[in-house]
Amino acid sequence: MDLSLGKKTAPPSRQSSGFGEAKLYVWVKGLESKLNSLIREVDILKNDLIKKNENLRKNIKVINDDLMEVKHEQEKTTQKMDLIIKELKQTAGIEEVTTLKKYLEFWNPLNFVTQQDLDKALEMKMNPPKAEKNKKK
Repeated sequence: MDLSLGKKTAPPSRQSSGFGEAKLYVWVKGLESKLNSLIREVDILKNDLIKKNENLRKNIKVINDDLMEVKHEQEKTTQKMDLIIKELKQTAGIEEVTTLKKYLEFWNPLNFVTQQDLDKALEMKMNPPKAEKNKKK
């Protein structure tokens, strides 16, 4: 805006300002090439980011699958351990085994007589063989 009252001034000449059409053209072309270079770099970064994002998603999916497999294995192991504990609770404890051992030692089953052995011994006692009868007399 011109502040002078009533005086008209001439516009500055293009030559005097130092900007000619050729310099302006070179300046715009330089900016354009820098902009194109930046756009290529942004595209490269964008493509790299997309590839890394895809790889990261694949890795996360593999990790999730592995985690689910580990959870299933842990669940199976827990079930098996529960079954083993349940069966172990049904077995005899140390006190019961000790009591059974004492009874076995007391009874000494190796000295038990079978019914047939007992019948033979009674038969021999009741009816001794003739050779033994002669010896007693």
